[in-house]
Amino acid sequence: MKYTFSLLLTLMLLVAACKDAARENTPPIDKEKMTAIMTDIHIAETYSTMVSSDGHTTNKNIDSLGIYYKSVLKHHNLTLDEFKSALDWYSTHNRHYDSVYNSVLSELSTLEGAMRGSED
Repeated sequence: MKYTFSLLLTLMLLVAACKDAARENTPPIDKEKMTAIMTDIHIAETYSTMVSSDGHTTNKNIDSLGIYYKSVLKHHNLTLDEFKSALDWYSTHNRHYDSVYNSVLSELSTLEGAMRGSED
């Protein structure tokens, strides 16, 4: 009886630990949505940097950047805390973070190609 109870308790703890591990490996925001958010963030960063009429790039306009960030988060129905939490999760899971950033770079390249194509 004692052996059965110990075995049952061990199995229950193992199942609970596996569920916690699975939750830990699940991002708070899925890859596709995080890619879209980060792509929009990079575009906002670009918009906040102005190019003067003489072709020189100026420093980022922090006021505009704050407005752009707020707009991006609102567009994706996120709070700043939710975004920070997701960013923290991805930064501690490098494989997932790299995958998101590879997708972001691909998306930005596609957008750049589309913009260059429309200039012709």
